[in-house]
Amino acid sequence: MRQLLQRVRSEAVVAVSSPMRLEDHRALGHLAVRELTGTGKRIRLLYSPDFLESRDRRPLLEDSTLGPRIRVSSHDFQNTFIIDRHAAVLWSGAGAKQRYLVMVRDPALIGAIHQFAAMTWESAARPASRPGFGRAGFDERDLAVLDALNSGLKDEVAARRLGVSLRTYRRYVAELMVRLEVSTRFQVGVCAAQLGLLG
Repeated sequence: MRQLLQRVRSEAVVAVSSPMRLEDHRALGHLAVRELTGTGKRIRLLYSPDFLESRDRRPLLEDSTLGPRIRVSSHDFQNTFIIDRHAAVLWSGAGAKQRYLVMVRDPALIGAIHQFAAMTWESAARPASRPGFGRAGFDERDLAVLDALNSGLKDEVAARRLGVSLRTYRRYVAELMVRLEVSTRFQVGVCAAQLGLLG
């Protein structure tokens, strides 16, 4: 993997649902951040919740360089490493019945793999960075706003339901977006679902 990382010229996408060996990926993550971002290259890291829970989150979340580049998705995805949209590596994870490592060089197939990985990364949530970030960190008002967003209510209807002004409701939504460290309402829903805050 290190040799592949050294070939990255502008962009890498690393999606890890289940690594072969955890220690190897820890080294890969450190190398990716320090070497790629240090030279101005773009890197996106996508993890499954199970994988993220299997490691110490603190170094990941305290690193201001790495934090914005990490997303967590509960959707199924393949362990993938994409280099500059010119090559991709797909590999099996721990516990696989048959281990495999496949190098893909076909431009059309790489395009499809990159599109899927990028869309999954864009729609995924950032990892929770504060202790006690789960349900306990949200009060009834927060949960009511999340429920209104999840229900697809128009802002005016949601504000009436909560008994607040339209402006106040929108402020509540904006505050939740900051707390969840996301930039769109769609991402609020994804993040809330992953944290078990809906319904």
